[in-house]
Amino acid sequence: MTENKPDLLIIYTSKNGRTGGMVEPIRQGMIDGGATVTVRTVEEVAWDDMLAAQGIIVGTPVRFGDVDWQIKRLFDVTAYQDYPGPLSGKVGGAFAGGGRPGSGAELALLSMIHILLNHGMVIQGNAHSSHYGPIALRESSPEDVETTCEAWGIHWAQLVQRLKRHATE
Repeated sequence: MTENKPDLLIIYTSKNGRTGGMVEPIRQGMIDGGATVTVRTVEEVAWDDMLAAQGIIVGTPVRFGDVDWQIKRLFDVTAYQDYPGPLSGKVGGAFAGGGRPGSGAELALLSMIHILLNHGMVIQGNAHSSHYGPIALRESSPEDVETTCEAWGIHWAQLVQRLKRHATE
């Protein structure tokens, strides 16, 4: 972790490739926004990765209008490790890959945001883009997904930088 740059951790799982396909443009946006970035699948991530990061951004496929079970389990398990508090004050955010409009992608994002809020994480919506976080649906154009994901990556990087700057003042 670099002292003068924020460190963001992307944790994700992907069933059909839509959520996984969002990771690279989000990562690139974060880098463009001045952040250092670590990417882990839900199977690879360690508790120490989560503690070291200044922000945790979670990608989930939509499962019955909710967060994927592996992502939910990760945060259920971490709730028992020094909870509450270790993730408090870190930036949090979510992105989702879903099937079609009305299939629950926004519900999955809101569920993930509720989980992050329960851990005391700092969440910021975006008034100029997808309000809760980026979503890729079956019918989404690759260009729109890439543009939205890159913009959100920059958004999260800038939020971490602002919070870090205020913490040192």
